[in-house]
Formats: sequence, C-alpha cells, structure tokens
Amino acid sequence: MEIVFSINNNAEIMVMPAAPEFEIAEAQGNDTFQGLTVNIRMIGNKELRTMSLSSFFPSKRYPWMSPYADVNPQAYIDFFKSIKTQRIPARIVISDNNDREVLNMAVSIDNFTYKYRKNGDVDYTLDMTEYVFVKAGGING
Repeated sequence: MEIVFSINNNAEIMVMPAAPEFEIAEAQGNDTFQGLTVNIRMIGNKELRTMSLSSFFPSKRYPWMSPYADVNPQAYIDFFKSIKTQRIPARIVISDNNDREVLNMAVSIDNFTYKYRKNGDVDYTLDMTEYVFVKAGGING
C-alpha cells in the first residue's frame, strides 16, 4: 500500500514512508424520537468521515519503505504543521499493492502529535476529518 498527501492540487506532495493499518469511521446522524406509543427512528444525513494514522517518520532508509519517501522526519513535520498554519485542506490518496485507489479524500488535519526517538525517528499520530469543498453560491450551486 502507498499513502500520499498533497496540497493545492498537487503543488506539494508528501509520500508517506509506510502505510500503517488505518480505519475510516463513516457515521450517520440518526435520531430517535419518542412517540405516544412507539419510538420513531429518523435517518439523518451522512456525517463527515474521520480517520487516524499512527506510525513513524524514519531518519534513515529502511528496506520496506516507499522509494519516494523522504528520510528527513522534519520534512514531514514541517509539511503537516504548514497545512495547519495555512488553514488549508490536504488530500490523502491511498492505493493498494496493485496501484488501485482505495481512498481519495480531502481532509482537514484535526490533530497532529509527534514524539522524537533517540535514534532520530519520529513517532506520529495524525487525526483527520473529511473536508467538503463548497462552491460559490452554495453546495448545489
């Protein structure tokens, strides 16, 4: 698998060194109302998808890494901090081992935590929420 982040229509691209396991949450905004004799379930709108990635940014080349990945942990840290500072969405594209796209989603970076190891590698957790682009004139406009 390969995970690639990009910003500003691929103006800047960051290939993640490894593809950790990930989980996508797809919630639905459903509600239950009490009726006189029975409860009523109202099916709501689809909520924004959320996901989290946890792994590490390597400080040296490992044999299992993507050949396009950077070996400078600070480059990844600067990339994700820049997205937060600029207040812009990023795009995450995940492809499987056969280069088939598994996920292509614009996201906001909700939380980015990282911790330096003694060997120079940096552990990280990246929490994201789906970002929906709104056209001028509204969502349908």
